[in-house]
Amino acid sequence: MKNYKQIIFRIIIGILVIFFNTPAIPAHAQEVRSIIFPVLGSTRYSDDFGAGRSGGRTHEGNDIMGYKGEPLIAAVDGFIRSAPYPEPYWGYSITIEDKDGYEYNYYHVNNDNPGTDDGLGGGINAYYPNTDARNPVVAGQIIGWMGDSGNAEGTSPHLHFEIRRPDDTPIDPYESLQAAQRISQPTIPATLPDELLPFGQFPGSAHIAVGNVSPAAGEELVVGAGLGGGPHVRIYDSQNQLIGQFFALPTTFRGGIDVATGDVDGDGYDEIIIGNGPGADPEIRIFKGDGTLVTMFLAYPSGFRAGISVASADLNLDGLADIVTAPGPGGGPQVRIFDASGKVLGQFFAYNPAFRGGVDVAAVDATSESGAAIITGAGPGGGPHVRIFNPKAELIGQFMAYDTSFRGGVRVTAGNIQNKNIAPEIAVAPASGGGPNVRLYNLSAQLTGFNTNEFEAWWRGGYDLAAGTGTLRISSFGDRRATVRSLTTAQTTWRSWTWR
Repeated sequence: MKNYKQIIFRIIIGILVIFFNTPAIPAHAQEVRSIIFPVLGSTRYSDDFGAGRSGGRTHEGNDIMGYKGEPLIAAVDGFIRSAPYPEPYWGYSITIEDKDGYEYNYYHVNNDNPGTDDGLGGGINAYYPNTDARNPVVAGQIIGWMGDSGNAEGTSPHLHFEIRRPDDTPIDPYESLQAAQRISQPTIPATLPDELLPFGQFPGSAHIAVGNVSPAAGEELVVGAGLGGGPHVRIYDSQNQLIGQFFALPTTFRGGIDVATGDVDGDGYDEIIIGNGPGADPEIRIFKGDGTLVTMFLAYPSGFRAGISVASADLNLDGLADIVTAPGPGGGPQVRIFDASGKVLGQFFAYNPAFRGGVDVAAVDATSESGAAIITGAGPGGGPHVRIFNPKAELIGQFMAYDTSFRGGVRVTAGNIQNKNIAPEIAVAPASGGGPNVRLYNLSAQLTGFNTNEFEAWWRGGYDLAAGTGTLRISSFGDRRATVRSLTTAQTTWRSWTWR
């Protein structure tokens, strides 16, 4: 019996010795995640997980070496947990969370302007459009660009790639990278909730207007393709359902079109008013909601091809909408007012006649609280100067929409946006070079509210605006797919914006 007990005791001791002296199984041997390789293009990497770093740290990911500006793509379906802006001390970075709660961290995202190592590239050179906290992503879509930001400054461009469990424990990503699917073309980015892509994946701008152009109940959204797109007009109902479309010009034209709406014939429905973009004579075309051409006329002399901005309102109180035009960049700041036949009702210079940056225009009908008005925004190269005129071309108000140093131009729209009373408001947004800083003013040129969250805070491509009753539509310009977003202001304060 005594020998038996000794044998059992020695076995137990042996098991304990083996257990406590066996090294832990490496994390990379314990878990492999199914991912798409996070860089699009040629790279090199090794298993440097756990390697020593300064300050007694160990490396909690793998460094994937590549070249500056190489596309970074989402490794998994999920949503963006973080894409900080302005640049934090650790550099630009992206965190994606998948459905299982695992996080995929991308560090050293680019912070330089193209062809430099200046560290001044801003978010627009770090992140791809729609890379913003809480936005969904699909595996393979571009989310940013490789660089050397943070503590990688002075090193070769690379991506520090991490995978972390839901409890924040890092796992070695090497085996996951080895097994990852490699793709040669990025996937189509996810569509955001309540985001309208009026022309699919068209990488350009969308000009927008709001009006009642069909028997369908409520206000409709009218969208015209911007520069680079065909002269395509699309009409959407309040639920963003396509209810009509037509081409306003020959399909070969690629100068873009501006759009406005107004009831020019008194039939109770708005017509769609088109202003040609750069590259064509400065022609106004008026269409019914079904695409039937009503009339057309030149707003400026034939041969002027800088494009025109259009707006509409009943300015002379005859019950019919009038048409307001202004030249695009390259033309003088001459605003003109027409009736539907093309007869000139008035004209004036909104700014110094020597200014050639172009002018954006908006107009509002008279109400019991305010008279009819024409609103102008100076184009690129001018200060952020907004002016308000009555139908007699008399200046009745003006303000600087942004800091006087801003020279990217101002887009304007006007309508009963806040819906707190019947007086209209003016909404402004940068035409180019500025962030998504939309501001709201009354016709007395007083700031009444603002919102900066419609697009990524770092986007500098410019915007267009369209005012509805209690709503404001915002569309994107620049090198991203054309998108329109809708906000409602039915609440009592501007900061109460909610997604529709």
